[in-house]
Amino acid sequence: MALFVGTSGWAYPEWRGAFYPNGLAQKRFLEYYAAVLTACEVNATFYRTQAPSTLARWAAAVPDAFRFAIKTHRRLTYRRRLESVTEDTQFLREFAASLEPLAEKLGCLLVQFPAFVERDDHALESVLDALPQVPFACEFHHPSWQLPALEERLAERGGTVCVREERGEAPKRLGPGPIAYIRLKGERYGDRERAALLDLLLAEAAQRDVYAFTKHKQVAPGDPHAGVGLAQWIVDEVASNNGSGFCAP
Repeated sequence: MALFVGTSGWAYPEWRGAFYPNGLAQKRFLEYYAAVLTACEVNATFYRTQAPSTLARWAAAVPDAFRFAIKTHRRLTYRRRLESVTEDTQFLREFAASLEPLAEKLGCLLVQFPAFVERDDHALESVLDALPQVPFACEFHHPSWQLPALEERLAERGGTVCVREERGEAPKRLGPGPIAYIRLKGERYGDRERAALLDLLLAEAAQRDVYAFTKHKQVAPGDPHAGVGLAQWIVDEVASNNGSGFCAP
């Protein structure tokens, strides 16, 4: 079991001087990022399938213990009729094959369902059937999906419900399943909330792999209460407690 912490993406030149050293070449951003944080949620795969050579380059730039959380392509769920995903079998094969160069550094998939997609259990099963055999988290934006029975169903299928936290508070729990996944989108997490959040993540990571990703836009990169600064604070606190940036097996 391990705790994987990061943010969404790494190619942000505005982080220079606060997270990245001044003068660091952008082509070395991922290498530096992975020396500080332990995971990254990849946005680029949501918009287009990446060339295998690109993913192989990413994998080579990070340590063995680092993990990528890959957003599935929007073609999978950003549609009115989810069940029609089965018509895109060739595209889905190509998308799954494109992830192979990440090998063991592919931690999980994030499947996002936009606010215009209401609950449809049959269509959801079609989407889950189309996924590669990789742990996954589903982020639902329409409230009709918020049911305990759905959480249990995803856990049975090898996934979990993504917890999206936007108020700057530590949630009481994370969704059931073989992994846990939380996106910390609050503008600021005060000292008390950071401490509660850290306790939650450590407790969960003692039982299963946990992925935690912070807000990457519209927050100062040097602020330890939000954004990449918060991610770095969590990793540093875990290291001080356990002697490493991970809750290792």
